[in-house]
Amino acid sequence: MIEKTDVMRLCAVLLLVMGAIGIFGCSAPVQKPDSQIALAESAISRAREVNANEYAPLDLKLAEDKIREAKEAFAKQDFEKARTKAESALSDATLAESKSRAAKQKKITQDMQDDVDTLRQEVKRAQ
Repeated sequence: MIEKTDVMRLCAVLLLVMGAIGIFGCSAPVQKPDSQIALAESAISRAREVNANEYAPLDLKLAEDKIREAKEAFAKQDFEKARTKAESALSDATLAESKSRAAKQKKITQDMQDDVDTLRQEVKRAQ
């Protein structure tokens, strides 16, 4: 016959095992986000190269602020925050680059359309 104390011991052992699994299973070492920071910095550089400061200044500023925060967190060894901020900076910088490229293309398209309109007017006057 199983006694009440045996059941209590079994529950205590199970609780300890589950607690140990929870502690050790969830405490995987957080890796340094060196590569995420480098990727974000590279994306910010690309955004600057396509004049994002002119075409998407808010997105570029957000990216720059977040990469600064990522570096600060990295220096404090808060690697999870550093990773999150770096990933967010990467997104903002990529958005700034895309907006800048789109704005440039829109301007080129508009300039070409203006040239076509001018040529049409000149052809009409020549007739």
